[in-house]
Amino acid sequence: MGSQGGFGQSKEFLDLIKSIGEARSKAEEDRIVLGEIETLKVRLNDPNTSKFKLKEYVIRLLYVEVLGHDASFGYIHAVKMTHDENLHLKRTGYLAVTLFLNEDHDLIILIVNTIQKDLKSDNYLVVCAALNAVCRLINEETIPAVLPQVVALLGHQKEAVRKKAVMALHRFYQKSPGSVSHLISHFRKVHIS
Repeated sequence: MGSQGGFGQSKEFLDLIKSIGEARSKAEEDRIVLGEIETLKVRLNDPNTSKFKLKEYVIRLLYVEVLGHDASFGYIHAVKMTHDENLHLKRTGYLAVTLFLNEDHDLIILIVNTIQKDLKSDNYLVVCAALNAVCRLINEETIPAVLPQVVALLGHQKEAVRKKAVMALHRFYQKSPGSVSHLISHFRKVHIS
């Protein structure tokens, strides 16, 4: 463990990718992935795991899921990562939860407060990450919790934030037209190039 490979990932992770790529059969690939799952279960539950190793493990969970295996045992770690103050960890956490979870998943309730806080952030990258999660994860029941913050972002100084706010409101309209029908006039006022 320890030495770094390319793209800031450990040599161990790159070796995993290589071994899966070189697998001669689906059965061999499955054996490798199942071994990785067991390794991740142990490492994710180690209280001495650094935040940056945890980030790699969450990325490895994504890889496991992409290969068609269940990594739900690690979803909570991605949710916790959205709470982190470090931008890279927070964005990785948001990316992971938007890929792992759907709007009806039980863990959604654990990120609504974080999304509300991040929608008010001074860092527009944090706001964008939260808006991406809003577009994928907010359901009809949680729309009222974030609607005021999303509407306020229609006037944000960054165009990327305004675009994502419009996308979020469009998603709200798809999920619950009545929740945003009174805001149609706001859409016309938004300036997007």
